[in-house]
Amino acid sequence: MEKLIKILEKFDTLRDYFLNKEIKWDEVAVAECFKPCAQEILCGGYFLVNGKSIIDLGSVELYYHEEGENGRIKDPIMYHTNDKSSYSKFYNKEDGLPYFILGSFNLHTSGIDVTFESEKNRYRASFLIRSYRVLENEDDLRSDRINFDTCSTHIYDDLFPKGVFFGKNEQFKIEWRSYSKGGEVIQCKRKNVLEYEKNETGEYVRGEKAESRDWGFKHIFKKQN
Repeated sequence: MEKLIKILEKFDTLRDYFLNKEIKWDEVAVAECFKPCAQEILCGGYFLVNGKSIIDLGSVELYYHEEGENGRIKDPIMYHTNDKSSYSKFYNKEDGLPYFILGSFNLHTSGIDVTFESEKNRYRASFLIRSYRVLENEDDLRSDRINFDTCSTHIYDDLFPKGVFFGKNEQFKIEWRSYSKGGEVIQCKRKNVLEYEKNETGEYVRGEKAESRDWGFKHIFKKQN
């Protein structure tokens, strides 16, 4: 997973660049910082499960939330934030959820996130695996004949076929493999996401007409001439 972690570290580097250069920091800028990561993730690699099953990602969605009152960008739909109520006893005791280790998987009711949070800069960030497909060999990565599964919760059984193990287990291993499968990435809106809006009292409530953020990224195969 070290190669994937290196890709995700680029987000924080680009974020620092934007802030240090005093470039307008908004939802568009956040997407720009993640776009190079999405390009490498969707066009340049795959998950290998137990040395044989290839998990090829077709689309991902960015989730990003800055903690605290001074946080400029809020993403109230995110599960793992201090600004959202939690049933965690740790949260209630420590007055804050711990930050995930870079590259951790977060399993929740919408699917699986790969996380890249920063305790130093007080933000939560992750990408949801929105669509994927299971392949038997690398040659199929360049083919558009095998469809992607667009149900994000199906990936539990394919990425963790034997469940999540405690401790070391030699029979279970997830790796990130680099592979240039070509194609390109297009930016789109997040799917099935109910955005939040601020009401008169400054609280975030679900907006019936609020458009989803352009934080979706989808791989497409280039058409052959």
